[in-house]
Amino acid sequence: MKTPASFFAGSEPEVTGHAAAIIISCAWQAVASRGRFTFVLSGGRSPRPLYRKLAAGVEAELIRRHGIPVPSCHEPERAKTVQDGLFRMPWDKTLFFWGDERCVPPDHPDSNYLLAKETLLDAPGIAPDHIFRMPCNGATPEVAAKTYEETIRTVTDCQGSGSFRKTPVFDLILLGLGDDGHTASLFPGDPETLNEARRLVVAVKAQHAKSGVPRLTMTLPLINNAETVLFFTAGEKRAALAETIKTGKAPSALPAGMVNPLSRRLFWFISTP
Repeated sequence: MKTPASFFAGSEPEVTGHAAAIIISCAWQAVASRGRFTFVLSGGRSPRPLYRKLAAGVEAELIRRHGIPVPSCHEPERAKTVQDGLFRMPWDKTLFFWGDERCVPPDHPDSNYLLAKETLLDAPGIAPDHIFRMPCNGATPEVAAKTYEETIRTVTDCQGSGSFRKTPVFDLILLGLGDDGHTASLFPGDPETLNEARRLVVAVKAQHAKSGVPRLTMTLPLINNAETVLFFTAGEKRAALAETIKTGKAPSALPAGMVNPLSRRLFWFISTP
């Protein structure tokens, strides 16, 4: 069964604030339930304003306007939730991962890690040992993919053995949307990656990626096992593409349309001029 999604479209400030509020709510609920928040970051340039909003905090009025629940916390956690009238992330309990990455050095302009570092990862309270970037330089893409999968399994305490290896559950996975319908580095015309059923992270060959360099990507079984999946994108063309996914008119092989979380918690945020 296809997961019913919540779609929100509007100006960049409107959708950015609303999406940030949802993420902050999910984060505090995860901390209240499990003591930490596992957050998978998106690639591309679209999340730049969202990262900056998360780093700055969300107005309490916006949380109330949208009726977004934020769990009440005991001291001293309550003081961390709201500061100067802004709801803030539980940075000291947030663990960061990436959904995909180009195989470039971490200081390369095309690095997804670099974008997050410049806009989000300097927020006060983020611990360096809570940041798990994809190891895309210094090893072959295939080795890097295997290494990152093992990192995920170790950090989420979801190792197991053989065919009994369970799929980890991330609290929230943030995704973007390409003009061709790709998300993460899951591209149309790459059935080997799209149909991967066992591995959590795989290498994507250069011929399937727009940038012409190999990439790493989380696979659909891992993405679809998340507690919450949130798409964040911008532009009229992508809004029209998202509408085809919403109405069920998108091609069945469109990667973004194959995102169907088992938890049935799926959000789309699209900013338009």
